[in-house]
Amino acid sequence: MEKGKDLILTSLITFIVTFVILSCASRVFIPKWITHEDNMMSYIIKGFYEEDKNSLDVLFMGNSDVYRGISPMEIYQKTGITSYNFVSAGQRMWIAYTMLEEALRLQKPKVIFFNVDELFFTSQSDGAAHKVYDNLNWGLPKIKGVFDKNYENKGKLSHFFPIFAYHNRYKDLTTDDFKYAFYDYSNPTKGMDLVAYQEPYTSDLDYMQNKNEEDPVPDKTKDYLLKMKDLCEKKGVEFVLVELPSPDSWTYARSLAVEVVAFENDLTFIDLNKIDIGIDWSKDTSDGGDHLNIYGAEKVSSYLASYLKDHFSFEKKSEKIKKQWDDDYQTYLKIKEKEINAV
Repeated sequence: MEKGKDLILTSLITFIVTFVILSCASRVFIPKWITHEDNMMSYIIKGFYEEDKNSLDVLFMGNSDVYRGISPMEIYQKTGITSYNFVSAGQRMWIAYTMLEEALRLQKPKVIFFNVDELFFTSQSDGAAHKVYDNLNWGLPKIKGVFDKNYENKGKLSHFFPIFAYHNRYKDLTTDDFKYAFYDYSNPTKGMDLVAYQEPYTSDLDYMQNKNEEDPVPDKTKDYLLKMKDLCEKKGVEFVLVELPSPDSWTYARSLAVEVVAFENDLTFIDLNKIDIGIDWSKDTSDGGDHLNIYGAEKVSSYLASYLKDHFSFEKKSEKIKKQWDDDYQTYLKIKEKEINAV
């Protein structure tokens, strides 16, 4: 009997020690993803966990169009509404659903805006998935997401212990890998990858004209969208579809296809490619029309701030939350000034 108890205790201690070692080593070996070049995904996802529980009024979700095209801090400055871009680069719908489940585990927003152009992508995106799953906290949403049938990566264990994927980085480790392994990822831009550089869009300015083309929403991605709608309804959250200005990735045919899905499922769809919010494609894009820069994002954010004030009411924030956000706003202004001056 005593030998059995000792064996169980030894096994438990071995498991705990192994778990701790693998977890700590993983945080060192994992790429840090904290620059514009790698989409700042660690700041965006880990920063979300630094927000006070149930402190966010609004969540903006979707792909990279959102983290370049919406500034939660500009919305806060205009309205006092707290929001966050809980998004990922190269996102696919099965990742979107995982992130929605995780978001609603920690926050009770009044409304979620979901950027819809990823509805038209069904291909695998392993690199983009790693930037999400490797940074998400352990929990049921992450486990379900990693083992989702549509995510076909064979190295699923590496999302829980990334060292299995990145062990070969031992030759490239720097002091930054140790510094940022256990870093405070509080995010004063609230999930925005703020860039000020400008690369004009010079192609077809009539990209939203009807060209008698069809581009229907695939059933595979539509199923996830409706799952997201159902989850929001269960949680009492308004679910709004939106498409940010992007002539490089958006068309009239896609807009029409989403309008049909929205109408059939009683969803609101706001296509900012059809609304004149003052976008100047010679100045307001950072990469030739795919993503906006801060100048375009401010115009989108101004529109969304007005939309939120006109369509929703929000509870007043505690003095603690207001103080935190006011301080973060001042930090945000410094980051914006630095980015503008660097161009």
